[in-house]
Amino acid sequence: MLSKILSQRSSYKWWAFGAVSMGTFTGVVTMGSTNVALPTIAEHFGTDLPTTQWVVIGETLTISALLLPMGRLSDIVGRKQVYITGLVIFVLAAAMACLSPNMPTLIIAKILQGCGSAMTQGTSIAIITSVFPTAERGKALGTHMAVVGSGGLTGPVLGGLLVSTLGWRSVFFINI
Repeated sequence: MLSKILSQRSSYKWWAFGAVSMGTFTGVVTMGSTNVALPTIAEHFGTDLPTTQWVVIGETLTISALLLPMGRLSDIVGRKQVYITGLVIFVLAAAMACLSPNMPTLIIAKILQGCGSAMTQGTSIAIITSVFPTAERGKALGTHMAVVGSGGLTGPVLGGLLVSTLGWRSVFFINI
């Protein structure tokens, strides 16, 4: 009943947009900040950069492989459930990455984080299109793409700042 009342209010769509955008922004920032942290991670674990790049490659491959299946899953079980589950997985995997004692654990954590990202990214556009009326969808989707672009710009800058001041683990801790 409450969700029906809220959905009839015009501000509901912007609350939903804000929640989805926060998850999208965080996911995109993570990719950029992790790339900046790779040399420091390689040095910390005493490994070479090509091995360390699997931290990003594992996450990217996971997102790419699961993006469409997670979108379909959200059609079956519900967008909100898949999105929230994805956020929980994303945050728990960030904690695991932050506390990683070795490179294999860090790679596995980032693969799990990629699974959570696929769940949120696979449902975010569907959530936006379902809460905005047809006449406003273009504006909403365009604004969502601006959030993606802002995250892409913010990620490397924030990552560099965090790594230089607080160390490489802070890049993952900030996601929590």
